[in-house]
Amino acid sequence: MTFPWLAPRPTGTPRGSWTTAALRELRDRAALFYRLGVPADAATARLIARVAWECPHRPAALDDAAIAALVRDTYARRPAGA
Repeated sequence: MTFPWLAPRPTGTPRGSWTTAALRELRDRAALFYRLGVPADAATARLIARVAWECPHRPAALDDAAIAALVRDTYARRPAGA
């Protein structure tokens, strides 16, 4: 008799999964900053600093220009409160 929960599984997640999750979290934080009335340049600086602190060897999808574009797009969308 076999049990699926006893089968070994690879640990960890692929790098792409982490990047996708990080981008989703950055979008959520940018929307929160928008709702709190934080100016876009200040939100961009805070998010860049956070990513630099959390991931010093970050992928290209999380470089400063990508984060600035993410904040710009989020602020242009004018997210409503959740």
